[in-house]
Amino acid sequence: MPHDLVVRGGTLIDGTGTPRETGDLAIDGDRIAQVGGRAGAARREIDASGLAVSPGFIDPHTHYDAQISWDPELTPSCYNGVTSVVMGNCGFTVAPCRPDHRERIMRMLERVEGMSLPALQEGISWSWETFPEYLDALAGLRPALNVGAFVGHSAVRYWVMGDAATEREATPEEIDDMRASVREALAAGALGFSTSQAPTHLGGDGRPVPSRYASDTEVVELAGVMAEFGRGAFEIVTKRLLDIEVTIEAARRSGRPATFLGGIRRQDKPLLEKARAEGLRVTPQTSCRPAMNDFRLNEMGLFDQLPSWGQVAQAPKHELPRVFADPEFRAAFRRDVYGEYDGMRLFKGDWDGVSVLVGENEKTRALVGRTVAEIADERGADPLDTFFDLALDDDLRTQFSYCISSDADRGPSLLNDLNLIGLSDAGAHLTLLADHAYTTYFLGRWVRERGLMPLEEAVRKLTWAPAEFFGLPERGLLRPGYHADVVLFDPESVIDRDSELVYDLPGGGPRLFTRCDGIEAVIVNGALTVSAGELTGERAGQVMRGA
Repeated sequence: MPHDLVVRGGTLIDGTGTPRETGDLAIDGDRIAQVGGRAGAARREIDASGLAVSPGFIDPHTHYDAQISWDPELTPSCYNGVTSVVMGNCGFTVAPCRPDHRERIMRMLERVEGMSLPALQEGISWSWETFPEYLDALAGLRPALNVGAFVGHSAVRYWVMGDAATEREATPEEIDDMRASVREALAAGALGFSTSQAPTHLGGDGRPVPSRYASDTEVVELAGVMAEFGRGAFEIVTKRLLDIEVTIEAARRSGRPATFLGGIRRQDKPLLEKARAEGLRVTPQTSCRPAMNDFRLNEMGLFDQLPSWGQVAQAPKHELPRVFADPEFRAAFRRDVYGEYDGMRLFKGDWDGVSVLVGENEKTRALVGRTVAEIADERGADPLDTFFDLALDDDLRTQFSYCISSDADRGPSLLNDLNLIGLSDAGAHLTLLADHAYTTYFLGRWVRERGLMPLEEAVRKLTWAPAEFFGLPERGLLRPGYHADVVLFDPESVIDRDSELVYDLPGGGPRLFTRCDGIEAVIVNGALTVSAGELTGERAGQVMRGA
């Protein structure tokens, strides 16, 4: 019998990190039938001469939970070699959700994850309430990529506590009810439990998101439900992005891998080393891209963690010009930026790192590319006042860019095998970030141009490493019997392109969109999903249920 598909003569990189070899890859149905050697006849063949043939890339940190309703192809990730995505990160999911909580969930996603509210309101099908129903709805969408999802803490709190979810800690009885909800989700196939304690995460009403009202006990108790199943992972954005105590205790209670966002403080290293000596798997997630924040003052979260910004968060949008012009507000903001403050502070008053990216009127357009510090110096004005005045002169439409951190010092963390590469946030921060192309950035910038590591090791970090961490059965390797998730790319040309703004959301809203060069084909469960940079219309993605 001929094979369904044979990829001929490619450079096979199997995901284990072992040396590459040249040979064929045969696929029957949705499974790999042969790796290496000369495969027999096939109904369909792809010439892979000069191309790397590897497992499909797995993105462990996305927010496609809503977008998948109107975009089951999961663009632009599909163009960048991704064949599987993990959704539901940071505690933000659209299930479980009662009908009277839908607007709250959508406004929370608008505020925290930078999603378009009109797109959410028009595009989400809401054909579910419970988490099991949501997973079934995902399967019904016939996605182009494989999708798996955490059950999110904030949604679970709304489900059990209603309005009280954003008012107080839970009672023991409510924690028991939340445990039951998490248990139901895990039984249906959730990949784990996620939460956020980050001070930057505020809901649509300007108050902290539900998960931030949870005690450490609640977080650990909910994560502990995974111990009953012996599977799943825990994901958290911690209180200051760097604290790891709750993460360690959640890993201990659940007996499952735990991953957190951010780096490691020097004083936390002994805690992490002790936890690992205990046999706990506690893993930071790291990005391979510069941490850029592009923002407008009427739609951003760079300053959300500052006490003075609470006034902004709670003001109607038409009142924002008055707030930003108010000397008392500016004085309070100045104290937060320059004074003593023991919370997380993404911005530390370095105005030479804030530049004008987009101006809407002629006066502001003339300043594009210049920093706030330069403009203030030229005007003989204070940089903080100049910043607000620039935005006010442009009806708050000025887009600024702030480099939180470059990628110059990321090499050691990318080499560290204890770190998980990801943090794409694909599906979120639609006009602020475009890290959904981190896979091709990593292969092009870090591997080919900078020679950070062998290509085989880079592929392992994009494939088997996340598959093994999240317990995705029979994915992440080129191995007979495994799911036929495969990407063909040119190691000599693969790289991300510049991002562009496209207006393709429901309601016509904008989002940043990044394609790439060098990805020649993407195969998902044996179906050719992307060929020569274009979607084929074949959609064979599966819902990856915990097993």
